[in-house]
Amino acid sequence: MKKHITRLLFAALLLLALCIGASAAGTSGKCGPSAYWSFDSSTGTLTISGSGAMEDYEYGNEFPWMDYRNSIQTIVIGDQITQIGRNAFPWTACSTIKFGKNVRSIGERAFNGCRNLNGDLTLPDSVQTIGAGAFQGCEKLSGDLTIPDSVQTIGDSAFEFCTGLNGTLTLGKNLRTIGKKAFSGCAFTGSLTIPEGITEIAIGTFSSLYQSSGMFTGKLTLPSTLKTIGASAFSYTDFSGELLIPDGVTSIGANAFKECDGFGGLLSLPDSVKTVGEWAFYLCKGFTGLKLSAGLTKIEKLSFAHMYGLRTEVVIPEGVTEIGESAFSCSYMPSVRLPSTLKKIEKQAFMYAHNLTKITLPDGLETIGDEAFSGCHPRNAVVLPASIKSIGKKAFDRDGAIYGNLNEIPVGAYFLGDAPQIVGTGNANCSFPSDWTLYYLPGTSDWTGDTYEGYQIAPWDGETRWDNPHTRRFGRDINGNQIETSWSVNPDTGKITLTDDLNEGCVVAVSYDAEGRVTSIGVLRTKTDFVVLNLQDTCRLFLLNASSAPRLNTPVTINDYLPT
Repeated sequence: MKKHITRLLFAALLLLALCIGASAAGTSGKCGPSAYWSFDSSTGTLTISGSGAMEDYEYGNEFPWMDYRNSIQTIVIGDQITQIGRNAFPWTACSTIKFGKNVRSIGERAFNGCRNLNGDLTLPDSVQTIGAGAFQGCEKLSGDLTIPDSVQTIGDSAFEFCTGLNGTLTLGKNLRTIGKKAFSGCAFTGSLTIPEGITEIAIGTFSSLYQSSGMFTGKLTLPSTLKTIGASAFSYTDFSGELLIPDGVTSIGANAFKECDGFGGLLSLPDSVKTVGEWAFYLCKGFTGLKLSAGLTKIEKLSFAHMYGLRTEVVIPEGVTEIGESAFSCSYMPSVRLPSTLKKIEKQAFMYAHNLTKITLPDGLETIGDEAFSGCHPRNAVVLPASIKSIGKKAFDRDGAIYGNLNEIPVGAYFLGDAPQIVGTGNANCSFPSDWTLYYLPGTSDWTGDTYEGYQIAPWDGETRWDNPHTRRFGRDINGNQIETSWSVNPDTGKITLTDDLNEGCVVAVSYDAEGRVTSIGVLRTKTDFVVLNLQDTCRLFLLNASSAPRLNTPVTINDYLPT
């Protein structure tokens, strides 16, 4: 019995010794059903040989070559290996990868965090799938990146934070899926063509959020098969030229093109677009025109804000019921056409839209939010429909408006219905400038006495001819004195009367709308003074010559001084 136990103990000790010896000399082994590995410490080369698929490994667990990961300089994948395993080589010190010609799949996080991997990355034409995070954080890769035509799927974050990739990106023609943040934070330049067959650009796919400067400098070409543009898909990139959104796109996500200020020309959203997310085109200041989709029902928060380049009217399509917070704030369209379906304009929707000189509010509108039109420059009377129920604080505030030669601000608001809920003049946040008069139709409710919520009120006949007196400031004369002109229009005769210290040689500019109504008046006193008018309508110039020059503070009827 003792002899038997002794033999067993000896055998166990021998086995243990063999295992320890194998561990100490563990420079090779098996890594798949028919795949093998070996490490040459003299050259720092890890070779995967055999055939078929490698094993998958759990992230953070020890793979067979774990002890050598900081010594591996080169990884060689044999020609008969078809699959590189999940988490096969993360955070190794390798600088070079040599792919075999039959690799079809690169597993998730296969080369994740290989920060010494440098130079061009050449993928074999056999690759069909690049897994999520496969090359994430390989920051020393540089130059161009070409995705072979064989690739069908690129996983989430596959090349995220490959900040050294500073050449062009070429996507294979058979690519069908690009994952979230697949190329986010890279440094690509040049143009980008998304191949036909792609139906979705996922969240953050090409975002340059993590770069000090944007990605791409050329044209962006989107495929006709595209349906969805995800949140932050192209944010902070530097594309130039026109942006053509294909017919068939139904959704543009939040921040999708945020701060893409290199685009120019007309931004036209096809009628297939049903939603445009918050901040989608924020600070896209290169667009000169905007055509919105007929499929929209709401304009989201800040979606078209800070589009400084806009120079044409923006038409909000029928069907839109709400314009979101700051949706067009600081955008410079000269006018906006609002739909009959509109119910609510949220706070700051058009705040500081300095070029917005024409505001027509539709019947059916119920709510105007805080500061909705603050800092705008309406040149026509503001008419409030009978459907209006509430007007927020500083809704038509002058704060931020450019005074003097650049704007014409009406001195009243015209109400077609009952008195709505407004913030009165006793509050610094009052809905209208405190010197405005509120005009109402006789017979409508709650308009009693001489004031309403602290504002002067007066009846009107429903015509917005601006037959009440107006005062404009035109800067200062050569002596530093502020120039002001008071003017009025006779609604029966159409004659214009000025009161001002007008000298000989004074030029008076009168602007008319399409219906012949006076919308603006400017005065040029001397050669050193100037007047700038936003003349969207017909303009006529009248010269008051020496013989007809009025005296100080003498009313002048311009019509009496027209040249014969």
